Amino acid sequence: MGVIDSLSAGYRLITRHIELLLVPLLLDIFLWFAPRLSIAPLLRQFAEMYNGLLAGSGNLPPDMSQLSQQMDDMLALLGETSNLFQLLVNGALYHVPSLLATLPALQGGQGTVEIGSLGAAVTAFLALGLAGLLVGVVYMNLLARALPLGEGEKGRNSSFVSLVLRHWMRSILFLVGLVGLLLAIYIPATVGVSLLMLINTALGIFAMFLLSGLIVLVLFNLYFVTAGIVLDDLAVRPAVVRSVILVRYNFFPTLGLILITTLIATGMALLLQRVAAFGSAGVLIAAALNAFIGTGLAMAILVFYRTRLLVLAERLQQGQM
Repeated sequence: MGVIDSLSAGYRLITRHIELLLVPLLLDIFLWFAPRLSIAPLLRQFAEMYNGLLAGSGNLPPDMSQLSQQMDDMLALLGETSNLFQLLVNGALYHVPSLLATLPALQGGQGTVEIGSLGAAVTAFLALGLAGLLVGVVYMNLLARALPLGEGEKGRNSSFVSLVLRHWMRSILFLVGLVGLLLAIYIPATVGVSLLMLINTALGIFAMFLLSGLIVLVLFNLYFVTAGIVLDDLAVRPAVVRSVILVRYNFFPTLGLILITTLIATGMALLLQRVAAFGSAGVLIAAALNAFIGTGLAMAILVFYRTRLLVLAERLQQGQM
């Protein structure tokens, strides 16, 4: 299927399985009623340390003073909107939609719990990140069960828990491997870029663009790994290989899928922000609409992945590639 056909099929499936909206709705309800878990004190400490370093360097030129003020304003804004509970929403890997995670300025007025310790912040970050990954695995497994495609097990409640745990562990392994790969690229490349900047500024900037493009290309080729882990019950390595092959033979359709789904999600978030401005009722309506739109997009990604694989396998068998 093409991108438009995948979107159409995704939303048709969602209208038949409206219960799939439950996970994103429950996440939004939790974020609405739970207190904000803020790291504002840590950001204030960082701002004070940054300003102290600048002050220790003597009289600052006007440009540096302006930069310092902009840094203070940015960190203050981040502190006001920071909420570690948003880590429960895994939109990057498992496309879980959430209105309140997309629009962090919305809050239910339940107060704020501030974390002032770096150790506590790291612990909360890891714990909530792993919990969010588990929620994402559950969400995509529910989508996979509603999709009549894929090589993984379906329809057996007794195996659902074991499937979720297996996919969760594989997702953790993939995430650890991805972070390791990106660090292996980024750290030596950053050293090289810094040396080039000393030799020639323009050459260093060009190398920075190349580094950014390389990282984007890596992430682009790994776009369907989580779909392979859940929908086809693949281990991490086969899921990576399958994703790379699929993107290689469907580069522009995959690019179109990412651009269109991102455009739809971003555009609808801007519209729903206006709906959410009409009090609690507006937030409830906007959250329900966002759950429907986001879940339809997530299902469309699975439809695109599986149907493109079927077409690719058929063409390879016929020797057309």
